[in-house]
Amino acid sequence: MGGWPAFWVAAVALFAWAVYADVKLGSEDRLARWWLARVEAWGPATGPLSFMLSAAALGGFGLLAYAGHAVAEHLGNPLWALVATGPAMLVYVPLSFATAPAQYRGYLDWRFALAHAGADARLQRTIAWCAGPPSLLGIGAVTLALASAFVPSF
Repeated sequence: MGGWPAFWVAAVALFAWAVYADVKLGSEDRLARWWLARVEAWGPATGPLSFMLSAAALGGFGLLAYAGHAVAEHLGNPLWALVATGPAMLVYVPLSFATAPAQYRGYLDWRFALAHAGADARLQRTIAWCAGPPSLLGIGAVTLALASAFVPSF
C-alpha cells in the first residue's frame, strides 16, 4: 500500500498515538509539570523562552525530517525518510498536539494541564500563547513529512 491511502493510515495512527500518549501515559500533564519546573527560573522571560523552546522542538524535528529526506533521496525510495522521521514523529507529535491551539477548544486543554501542574492564570496564558504557534506549524511539518514519504509526487 502506498500513496494517499498509506498517508491517511499513518496520519490516523499518529493521531491515535498522540491520544494514547495523553490519555494512558499522561504526556500532556507530564509535559506541563516539566515545562513549569523550567519556568520558575525564567521569570519575565517565560514568554520568549517558551516560544524558543517550542521552536527548538520544531527545529529538531525539521532537521531530522531533512536528514531523512536526504537519505531517502540518496537511496532512491522516499519511504527511507521514515527511518529518521518515524521515531521523531512519535516523540514530537504528542508535544505539538499538547501545546498547539489545534483543538476546537484552542489552548484550554493545555492551560488546564498547566493549571493542574500549579501555574496561575497569567503564567498559563503566557506559556500557551507563546509556545503554541511553533507547535501549530509543527503539525504542518509532520503532515508534510508524512506526505513526502508516502506520496512522492506531493
